[in-house]
Amino acid sequence: MGTELAYSEQFNDVVNAERAYELYWANVITDKRAFLCSEYESGCPARYTCANMDTEQLQLKQVPHFRNQTGSMPHMNGCPNLFEQEARGRGSDVGQASEAGQPAPDRFLLTRPAGHFAIRERVVAGGIGVGCGHNEDRGGGGKRSRGAELYSLAGLVSRWLKARRDNVDSKLIVSAGTQGPMTYREMFENFFVKRPSLSGEKRVYWSKAWINATPKGHRIRFCTSVNAINGQELEYPIFPSAMIWKNVLAESEMKKLHTRRLIRYSDTKKPCVVFIYGAPKLQERDGRKFINFDVGSLDHLDVQGVDLFERIRRAKK
Repeated sequence: MGTELAYSEQFNDVVNAERAYELYWANVITDKRAFLCSEYESGCPARYTCANMDTEQLQLKQVPHFRNQTGSMPHMNGCPNLFEQEARGRGSDVGQASEAGQPAPDRFLLTRPAGHFAIRERVVAGGIGVGCGHNEDRGGGGKRSRGAELYSLAGLVSRWLKARRDNVDSKLIVSAGTQGPMTYREMFENFFVKRPSLSGEKRVYWSKAWINATPKGHRIRFCTSVNAINGQELEYPIFPSAMIWKNVLAESEMKKLHTRRLIRYSDTKKPCVVFIYGAPKLQERDGRKFINFDVGSLDHLDVQGVDLFERIRRAKK
């Protein structure tokens, strides 16, 4: 039976499984079994394993999650996490809701705070020492409502996939940066042969694409051309593109994960599905027009296999 939170012995803080996954690929956490019950300071001896933490995202069959470690001592009597697990087993919703009674909205934060990947100073029992202890920040991994604070587009895509499969993407709310709240369906804008246009607004754009390695980085070229942007008809169809510069890749805390994904598709020459958060720009150079996405941070990019088209199928009612 799973739980939302666990204390990382290597990061010295309470984290959720999404954060543990990021910390692993940033080379901060290395042991998937080095997790304790978040109530360890109160004497709970239970230990967790972060399942799928070391699995590359393209190969994930199930999202990373905490589960009781085989051979671990059970939770102490009265442990809040034991109550949470029992409630989950009964199908109860133990997450917090917004004042209106709806799930709290998700937030996609466009920049990570300073020291986001820095190992915390260990907090000893009794509160002696300096550190983060039981972090209350939902995105940092503390007590989380059903709304999440996400720093990577990969996490946002994961939540969108689940919302779409459950047929609630037109109900669940998300905001990105300073943008106002909108539904997941509004946030994710797909373009394809039957919808060959771009709104031009800041959204998560996604479509099938090719990735090619170049001396300066990796070039993404979408497979579908568009004939309109911002409501403006184009003189001729244009294939949108984006460039992942080498310095942008080098500056990413999670470059190990991003590099493996980019190389996988540039080497195999196979198409993939690319998600980019931002606004496309219509530009002109040497008498030719282009539509480009500016990727200044790899936190605003996600690459998935083409099996995504099977995974986004909505559940039958």
